[in-house]
Amino acid sequence: MSSSSSTSDSESEYSNLQHIPDECWESVFKYLSDPLDHESLSLVSSHFLSLTNRLRTSLTVSDHVLPFLPALLRRFPNLTSINLTRPTGELNALLFQISSSHLPSLRSLDLSHQPALPSIALRHFSRKFPALKSLNCSFMDSLTDKDLNLIAECFPNLEEIDISYPNYSGIADAESRVNALASGFKKLRKVNLSGPIGFANAILQRPELRSLALGCSRVGFMSEGDVISKFFELVSLKEFTCLELSYSPLSDECLCVAAEEGLPLRELSLPGCFQYGYGGISSLLRNCNNLQHLDLQCTEFLDDRCVIELSMLLGNLNFVNLSENSKLSDSSLFAIIRNCPLITEIRMERAGVGKQKVEKDCLVVNSHLKFLYLTRNSYLNDESVEMIASVCPNLEKMDLSYCERVSEGAVEVLRKCCKIRHMNLARLGSELFRIDFEIPTLCLLNLSWLRIRDEELSLISKRCHRLRELKLDFCQKITANGVTQVVENCKQLRVISLLSCEKVAADVVAWMVFTRRSLRKIIAPPRFHLTEGQRDLFLRHGCIVSSDLTNATDSSARNYEPEFLEAFLFL
Repeated sequence: MSSSSSTSDSESEYSNLQHIPDECWESVFKYLSDPLDHESLSLVSSHFLSLTNRLRTSLTVSDHVLPFLPALLRRFPNLTSINLTRPTGELNALLFQISSSHLPSLRSLDLSHQPALPSIALRHFSRKFPALKSLNCSFMDSLTDKDLNLIAECFPNLEEIDISYPNYSGIADAESRVNALASGFKKLRKVNLSGPIGFANAILQRPELRSLALGCSRVGFMSEGDVISKFFELVSLKEFTCLELSYSPLSDECLCVAAEEGLPLRELSLPGCFQYGYGGISSLLRNCNNLQHLDLQCTEFLDDRCVIELSMLLGNLNFVNLSENSKLSDSSLFAIIRNCPLITEIRMERAGVGKQKVEKDCLVVNSHLKFLYLTRNSYLNDESVEMIASVCPNLEKMDLSYCERVSEGAVEVLRKCCKIRHMNLARLGSELFRIDFEIPTLCLLNLSWLRIRDEELSLISKRCHRLRELKLDFCQKITANGVTQVVENCKQLRVISLLSCEKVAADVVAWMVFTRRSLRKIIAPPRFHLTEGQRDLFLRHGCIVSSDLTNATDSSARNYEPEFLEAFLFL
């Protein structure tokens, strides 16, 4: 009787849920930012599958996805962007195939890293999608005057274009090419000309321009004359909000002129730029009250005193990158945390965090900081990490990889930061890694190269039962017993990597695939030999298995995108 009553109640609840409008469900589902959550929802019912399909807005096409592409384009009707950087097949045929699909919301196309512009298909594509707003043609092997004129002809409404780092051989007049391109656009707002293209007068004279990326790689610099002569033209654009200039000479005079013009900058990126100093950058930042994004990676003059003073000018900052500045210590990190109340992401990789301690009375809690990247800070130790955990209670992602003086401090982060989701602890100095408390929010954990044993691994699996991705590469002390505990206890596990785990028996792989149906990718231990029949069998269970280092880093594992698995599972 009770069983019948329970069934009746469940059916009644389900019937009530069916009356909830789709718009309400979509609003709820949008709060679930992790695509894996959408996958779980899609398995509940055909109705939820249809709803989650509508929420998908981007698609990356790889060689393994190609056979399923027509079905995927039908399945996701609200795609706004398509990435075609990975397929090695005929790009013209691929664009014709996309053009035959009904994708009314498509606004962005990525063709970067392709050998040449697919001119025939691109013209046909433009007839189907004339409202395209963004086109990425960066790192192309060949991009001629004729190609650039074709882009302008096909997509006159483009607002964003990236033609950075072309593989020009013997280029004679890059500026004339960009000028010709710019003259064809009326709505251009964002341009990336990084690489050997350089400045172009026609680009700078576009009054609608809001964002410009320029500069060179580390191996080639723009001349000082090129930068300074054009910078003064750039600052005349009164609505200019985003400037990216990398690895190029830049004078204090340029920055002071930009400050005097009162540019409403929201993003400023100057990684690797040189020949300017504190006077220039401080003058500019004093006049950028709404700056939200700042990148000063690899800046020669930057020290703790500079950062402490600059941080007082950055009350609206959301993101800062201070990586590769060896003079910066704990004082800089905690100054940003203290003086930038809206900061959500800090990158201080390969810096000097840990060299200089700060007094506890200088610490201020920052509840906005969510993402903190501190990899390869060789001085970082437990004391500094524990102080970070005490003032950043809402951290969601932290990277402490290759910080070999850190051990128990990492555990304190997991204990005190109750919203932590991603933790990278690869190459920490810990001999033991014991977790004796629940961490219900942790989804991704990287323990590669740690000297943990089965006992610690078992504890982790019990305390972090919602883990979805676990990396154990080069963990030489774990065995199949510890791995078994993880698979049994972590019922939502999607990815596990056992690369070079010498003591893990090969036969555990098949057991994992058939035991934990949530698994989508396994990097197998060394002695596992994957046959073609096994690979196909595992794929029918929705799991990709890679058997060695080559496959782990190349096509067998990496190129199996979520789109491929979704197609395989639902078609």
